[in-house]
Amino acid sequence: MFKQLILDNQVLIKDINTIKRDYIFYDDLLVLNKIVSFIWPRRVWKTFLMIDFIKELILLNKIKLEQVVFIDFSLNTWEIIDYKILLLDFKEIYPDLEPFFVFDEIQDIQNFKEFVLSLYNLWYKIFLSGSNSKLLSSELSTHFRWRVFEYKVFPLTFKEALRFKNIEFKKYYATQELAKVKNTFNDILEYWSFPEILLSTNNLFKIDNLKTYLDVLIYKDLIERYKIDNEYSLKYILKSITNSFTKTLNISKIYNELKSLNIKVWKTTLYEYYEYIKNIFYVYEIENYYNPKAAKKPFLYNMWFNKILWHKENIWQSFENMVFIELIKKYEKVYFKKNWGEIDFYIPEIETNIQVCYELNSDNLKREISVFSDNKQKNILVYFDKKVTIEENNNFEIINFIDFISEV
Repeated sequence: MFKQLILDNQVLIKDINTIKRDYIFYDDLLVLNKIVSFIWPRRVWKTFLMIDFIKELILLNKIKLEQVVFIDFSLNTWEIIDYKILLLDFKEIYPDLEPFFVFDEIQDIQNFKEFVLSLYNLWYKIFLSGSNSKLLSSELSTHFRWRVFEYKVFPLTFKEALRFKNIEFKKYYATQELAKVKNTFNDILEYWSFPEILLSTNNLFKIDNLKTYLDVLIYKDLIERYKIDNEYSLKYILKSITNSFTKTLNISKIYNELKSLNIKVWKTTLYEYYEYIKNIFYVYEIENYYNPKAAKKPFLYNMWFNKILWHKENIWQSFENMVFIELIKKYEKVYFKKNWGEIDFYIPEIETNIQVCYELNSDNLKREISVFSDNKQKNILVYFDKKVTIEENNNFEIINFIDFISEV
C-alpha cells in the first residue's frame, strides 16, 4: 500500500530544490523527541520548509534519506490509516533502518491524532503540517501536551521575498538595484507574498492561482469542513472582514446589515463563522492593548483577497498589513492602541509604539505624529515614500521601510 509512495517521495525529496527561508531547525528537538508541527496558511510552503529541514539533517548526517517517509495526505483519499501497515511496508524495504515520518496536511485523515500518537509512543521522529489552527494548534497541543513544538510558517517577509527574486537585502542600494527592490515591493502589494505567486512572472497565472486559493478556503476549508449551509451569510461576513482588514471589526453591525437584507441568520452563527475563518488562517486578529475585550483588528494572511472580493485595492491598508507580517514573525505579542487616539502597533516586549504611513506628506504628517504622547516609550513612524521635510524631534523616530525591516 505504501511501499511505492515511500520510494517515490524519497526521490522527490532528493531532487527538489528548496529555497531557504529565515527559520532555524533546533537539533534539541530530535534529542527531546518532540513532534515538530508546521502550521498556518495554505500556500506558504510549509512543505518546502519541512523538506528543507530534512535535507539539512541529511547533509549533517543526522538522518539518512532512506529513513524518510513522506506522505502528503491532501493528495490521497484515505479517511483512516493504520500505522502498523505503514510500519510494515517501511520495514519490508528497509529492515535495518528506523523511519523518520514527514506528514503533510495530516488533518485530512479522521484518526490523525491516534495515528500520530501511536507512532510517537514508539519513539519515532515526526514532522507534520496542516492548514487548520483548530486541529494543529489548540487541539493537537492539548492532545499531545508538551510533546509538540510548533513552527508557525508565515507568508514571505520582505527580506525572504527579495531572496526569492535573487536580490541581496542590504541597507543601501545603487539606483538600478533600488528599482528591482521597489518592483518586488510593488509586486507584494499587488499580489501578496505567497512563494509560488511571487516567483511567477505571469500575472494571469498569479490571478488564477489566487482565485483558486480563495475557492479552496471557502468551499473545502469552510463550507465542507464545518458543514455550513448558509453560504450567503458566510460569504457576506467573509467580504465584510476582508474589507475591514487593519480596521476594528464589528460583528453586530454585520448582523444588522444582513437583517436589513431579510437574510435570516443568528448573531451567534456569525460569531461561529468568524471563529472558523480565523481557524483556517484567513485572518489574524490583534487586541487593543488598553482593552482586550474591545473590538479587535483583523489582518489578512493574503491581502489579494480584498481585491478579489471587492475589486479594489487600498495601498495604505496593504502597507500596514505588510508591516504587520514583519512584526508577528519576530515578536510574540503585537497589539494596537486605541484610547484617546489610535496607534497602529504596540510591541510590549520592546516597549515600542509603531505608526505606519505609506506616503508621508504635509497633509497627513501632523495627524500621524499626534498620537505619540508617551516620551517614556520608543515611538517609530514607518513610511515607504516621504514627500515632506521633517525637523528632528526627540519624541519619535521616522524610519523608511527598508531600514525598519533591517532592524526588526
